[in-house]
Amino acid sequence: MISEKLEKLGLTKNEARIYVSLLEIGDAQVGKLSKKAQINRPATYDATERLIEKGVISYAISANRKIFRATDPKIFLNQIKEKEEAANEILPELSGLYNSTKQVEESQTYVGKKGIKSILNDILLYKEYIAYGSSGKFMEIMKHDFIAFQNRKKELDIKSKVIPTESTKQKDDLRKVAYAEIKYLPDSYSIPITMIIYGKKVAILSWGETPMATLITSKSVSNSFKTYFELLWNIAKK
Repeated sequence: MISEKLEKLGLTKNEARIYVSLLEIGDAQVGKLSKKAQINRPATYDATERLIEKGVISYAISANRKIFRATDPKIFLNQIKEKEEAANEILPELSGLYNSTKQVEESQTYVGKKGIKSILNDILLYKEYIAYGSSGKFMEIMKHDFIAFQNRKKELDIKSKVIPTESTKQKDDLRKVAYAEIKYLPDSYSIPITMIIYGKKVAILSWGETPMATLITSKSVSNSFKTYFELLWNIAKK
């Protein structure tokens, strides 16, 4: 629904319903608006006041009563763009503060497909990565998220080296969508997890009934895994 999408743009549930209702019925007093949006009057008053402050709606006085009107959606979207531009302006400064105070080494745990997707989005911020293990499980479980990740990698020209096992050669779908330099190890090297190393980070993905991941941020740990990967890469075959 439109109102649900508006919530993702920063409006509350009531604000989104009221804005959509005004777009549908045109100018309206609070009674009519409350009925259309199916929100009680006090909540409608509160939401309209917030929307006025945000510049999403306006009002006029007629017969001592407020008549509410929706702002042109283009104006609303321009406001969002302005906020995004302002956020981008201060991002370097915020990142500097974050990097100056965060711990040098840390570990985070992610649960479920959404958690894995968060890691994939983080990888897209880097120019390259390496990975090995758990042949075929990545695509099998993540499905369209895996394909979307590969497509985005290609768009951003992110380089990657991947070492699956020989059995994945039979999986044409995997080879078609994977945007990576690939070499193979014997199936005897197969492990039940996927290791992804990028920047100073190591993501350890476990493909159980509920996918889980541990993300380690450590230069020394990352370098150790990179060294091990290079050993595997040298004995793997195309």
